[in-house]
Parts: sequence; C-alpha cells; structure tokens
Amino acid sequence: MLSKRLRRRLRQIDDGALPRPATDAPASEPEEQGERPSEPVREHVSVRVGDPALSRDRLSRQVRGADDAGADACAPPTPFPVASGPLEELVPGEAVECADGAYWRVAGPAREMLPHGAEILQRFHALTALLGAEDDGPLAGLRGLAPTQLVLLDTETAGLSSAPIFLVGLIVWDSDAASEALSLQLFARDYAEERAILAATAELLRDRRALMTYNGRSFDVPMLRERMVYHGLGDCPEPPAHMDLLHAIRARFRGHWENCKLQTLEKHLCGRSRLGDIEGAQIPDAWHEFVHSGDAGRMAQVLEHNRLDLITMLEVLPHLQGPGQDA
Repeated sequence: MLSKRLRRRLRQIDDGALPRPATDAPASEPEEQGERPSEPVREHVSVRVGDPALSRDRLSRQVRGADDAGADACAPPTPFPVASGPLEELVPGEAVECADGAYWRVAGPAREMLPHGAEILQRFHALTALLGAEDDGPLAGLRGLAPTQLVLLDTETAGLSSAPIFLVGLIVWDSDAASEALSLQLFARDYAEERAILAATAELLRDRRALMTYNGRSFDVPMLRERMVYHGLGDCPEPPAHMDLLHAIRARFRGHWENCKLQTLEKHLCGRSRLGDIEGAQIPDAWHEFVHSGDAGRMAQVLEHNRLDLITMLEVLPHLQGPGQDA
C-alpha cells in the first residue's frame, strides 16, 4: 500500500507527464568547415525540473515538445507544485561517513540525466577522437585525455564570498569508456557537513589532469580554495588544465544572444528549456530553509538544477570545435 505522501507525489508527476518527442528531425544547421561529430538538430523541448531520482523513464515522461506547449506561447507558465517531504524520499541517495564528517551522496549514470543523455556522451566521445595535434582552440585541453583524467564540476553555495558550499556536483569517469560517465552530488545536510563534502571533493580532484567548469575560474574554484582553507583542509587540489567554458562561449557567441547563461545555451544550442526550475538567486535561501525545516522540496529542485548545469556543459562542447559560427 502506497503512503499518502507517495501517492500525492506520483499525482504531481503524472499531472505534468507528456509523451517524449521524436528526436530524428532533419538537421537544419549549416555545415561548418572541417569534420566534427554528428549533431542532429533536436526539436526544442522543455524539461520539467525538481523531481528527485536520476531516471531516464522519469525524465522521458516530463519532456514535451515546444509545439505541444499550447497555442498561446506568450501565456504565463503554470507553476508546478513543489513536493514536500524528507530528503531520503525526495532525493534518493546514501549517507556517507568519513574522517571529516558525514554528508549525503547522490550518484547515478550520467546518460540518465536527460532522455538523450546517451547521445550526448556519444558525441563527446566522437569529439575527443577528432581533436588533433593542430587543435589549439578552447577544447585543446581534451586532446589525448582519457575520460578518467577529466572532471566536470559545478557548486551551489549559500551566498557569495565566505558563504558555505553546500553542494558539489561532478561528472567523473571510473573507466575510459566515455559512455560510463557518473553523476555525483555531494550534499551538506547542515552547516557542519560542509567540511566533509569539501574533503571528498578534494579527493575527487586529486590526480585529475583536467577540470571543466562554467565560470569556475571566477567563482567555483576560488570558493573551493577559500572554504578548504577555512576548514583547515589545505590547498584545493587543482588539475593542471582548467577549461572554463564561459570564456569560450563568450568569445564565440557574445552579441548573438541576450546573455551567456547556461540556460540560454540550452535554448539556442541544445534546443531545450527547463520547466519549474529554481532561480539561482533563490538557491541560498532554499538551503537555509531546508536546514531549519528538514523539508527537502526545494532541495530536489536545486539538485536537479545542478545536474542539468553539468550535462549542459558536455552537450555544448561540439559547438565549440572548429571555426566560429553565427547563432
């Protein structure tokens, strides 16, 4: 017998379920000079954000085509109800105990982060195979790099300078098979657990050759340095190569779009948008609220927001290879 809370949660999900759109639309982008991985143009889709588990079936049910979004595209979106409940129910994971404390760990295959996640990883593999010795562009750091030597990173913090880091999201590889990418999220359930997630992050960064971020040079890495020193963990281990994709995106697309935020990239390069996403400015308050109330409703949204930021980094990589293009 399902509990009332679980039945209510299933109703919330089913209310927004729509069929997955076809993904075999013909390519419409102009061909660029030189070879590059196959990039089939996808129909613009909207991904509902805020549900907890890394599940391809879940995400498939929540993807809708732009043509199905209703005749009035200018109509204000209907807000999605935010679930209410404990972390264990809304954000399935495991409690990890270590020498530096405890934290909540959420892990799953990166290919399940989006319904077409496997395609993203295939294009990433093809891209790395095409990089030659003459490539000196923004992706040169990937040349000759085994997947196990790369880490993608995105943090969520309780504010700006000197504020705690409460979530570190990563994509890593335990093998050199590009399709076996793993999504990891290290979550501090209260203020005391920040030290533990930072120590675990340091271990994951150590011995990696390349780090990929989006605005990590200006934000994520300086914050990690500051907070690790604050907790007496020493210097932040930093891979020799740091590919901050924000700078490459600005160099190629500045002036074409309203801004260079990740969600703008999703719209123009990935052909998708998010439904029910939490605004970045609301994230610090959402975590403080969770610490004090234990209600993980908005934390489920935050972790999904973080996962989508990570997979978007991989998805836009083929657009940065080769000569510049108009958008």
